[in-house]
Amino acid sequence: MSARDVEAARTDPEARPRKQKLRFIGDQYTPQWVRYNGQSKEGLCDTCKPGKWLQLKNSAYWYHKQFFHGISSVSGKEFVQPLETRWMDQDLVEGLCHQCHQWVAVSNVKRKNSVLWYRHAHKCHVYHKPKPTAPKKR
Repeated sequence: MSARDVEAARTDPEARPRKQKLRFIGDQYTPQWVRYNGQSKEGLCDTCKPGKWLQLKNSAYWYHKQFFHGISSVSGKEFVQPLETRWMDQDLVEGLCHQCHQWVAVSNVKRKNSVLWYRHAHKCHVYHKPKPTAPKKR
């Protein structure tokens, strides 16, 4: 946490990080730490080093985990990687999707990370939603 985060936590009780239960064992998507409430609620991306606070209500956390780290909000696990990759036109890498069996852009000169693959995986891949480990409260 930055000095600014520490100072905010000292002066504002809502700014103090609190632990949140994961949906199931091995859940890589759900933030283990949250702070603030309502529209201001933030989740800590612990995949980033050091951690990074992102808003939950405006989908910043969702977008970041899915398209920066490649972690599905549905399965809570990393997207399945391409079965194979190939170079096209010296500036484009394509991957073979296990689900639709199509060659899909993985990265190009402008987007060197895998955001193109993650966007495809989010739309195409079918995941079974894991069962929660704790019983639902009524």
